[in-house]
Amino acid sequence: MKFGLTLVATIVLFAPACAQDKIDLSGNYEVVRGKKEGRDIDEKAKKAKYSATTDTFTIEAGDVKMVISYTLKPGTSPREIDMVMSAGPDGTKGIAAYGIVEVKDDTLKLAYSLNKDKRPSDFEGKTGYVIELKKIK
Repeated sequence: MKFGLTLVATIVLFAPACAQDKIDLSGNYEVVRGKKEGRDIDEKAKKAKYSATTDTFTIEAGDVKMVISYTLKPGTSPREIDMVMSAGPDGTKGIAAYGIVEVKDDTLKLAYSLNKDKRPSDFEGKTGYVIELKKIK
C-alpha cells in the first residue's frame, strides 16, 4: 500500500503549463527523481510506467495498476492539484492527495501530501512526497 500512496502523488504530476489555464497532460512519463518524507523513493516506483490523459494518471508497476483522477485549480501559483485514487490495490480506492505542480518544458514537478491541511508550498521534499517526471517523446 505504501507503493500505491507514493504513486498517487507521482502520477498527478504531469501538467505542462499552457495559456488560459488549459493543460494537456496526455502522454507517457519517466521518473527523474522522487522523495518520500525526505528520502529517495524506492526502485519499484522509479521503474514504474506513468501515463496521463486530460483527467487521470495511470501508474503500472509489475502486476500493480493504479488510476488517479485529478483536478487542477486554475489561478493558483504554484498550481494546486487535488488527486483521488479511483482504482488500485485493495484499500487504496478513495485515498486523496493535495499538492502543487510546476511544469517547465517537458519536466513536471509534483509535491503533495495525504493531509489536506498540509498541502506543500515548495518542492524540497523534506515532508510529504515530491516527484519529478520527464515526458517521453
